[in-house]
Parts: sequence; structure tokens; C-alpha cells
Amino acid sequence: MATKTFDEVSSKQFDIILVPGGLVDPANIPKPLAEFVRAQVPGAKYVLTVCTGSWLLAALGLLDGKRATSNKFQFNDIRKTASSTVQWVAKARWVVDGNIWTSSGVTAGQDMAYEFLKTVAGLEFATTVKHLLELRTTSAEDDEFADIFKLT
Repeated sequence: MATKTFDEVSSKQFDIILVPGGLVDPANIPKPLAEFVRAQVPGAKYVLTVCTGSWLLAALGLLDGKRATSNKFQFNDIRKTASSTVQWVAKARWVVDGNIWTSSGVTAGQDMAYEFLKTVAGLEFATTVKHLLELRTTSAEDDEFADIFKLT
């Protein structure tokens, strides 16, 4: 549950922006959300998306000229409706392009989060967290779902 409104935090610049996925309608992004994301992404140190969260960034023009991935089940629809300058990577659990990290499905988001944690907190800490969570991770390239959904 949200504890602050966009208006209450719009004067701050956040270091990390996480855009979750879910049911995304790129033609109907709520205006307060669109304005907040457009204002925050350029100044953030890191921007992470999970699942269809990358579709939202693409719809706002924030992935133009970038490499990215997204949910495999909706991948073709996303590719058709997003800017043609986004370089969509079908066979990838996650993609990093500069400060933008995009993951495909929800569990790929867990894999990406582990790699992100290694980047910002170091291998030892990330591995401790991984073990505490009993998390198994795979590499960015280990993506069987691109084949399952016939994207390759």
C-alpha cells in the first residue's frame, strides 16, 4: 500500500527506480504515474523493470535507443506497440543498458535482482542474501522461454 502520493515525493530525486510489471495498457498510463516516471528516470542511478514494466518505460519513450527485454508471453505485442528504436532482446532473462536493467518474467526479475545486488553491494553480501532466500539463479543468457514462445 502506498504511503505517499506522487505529489508528496516529486521534489526528490530517487537513486533507484523499480518499475514492476503486471497488466500494462501503454495507451492508458495514469498521468501522475507517467509524469513521475518521466521526471525520475533521467536522474536515477539505476532503473530496474520486472516483466512488463519495460513496456511502460518504452511507452513513455524512456527506452528509445536502448537494449531491453520484457515478458515473453507478451513480447511480440510489446515489440509491435513500442518505439521502433528500442532494441528488444528476445533471448535474455535480463538486459543491462547503461543504468537501465530490464528483466523478462517475474522469476527472471529475481535473477536480475541478484546480479543487481552484486553490482551495488558486492558478491559476498549478494551471495549471503541469495542463500538466506534459498534462491537459485541463472545467467542472463540462460533463457529457455524465448524458445518456448518461439521468439528466436
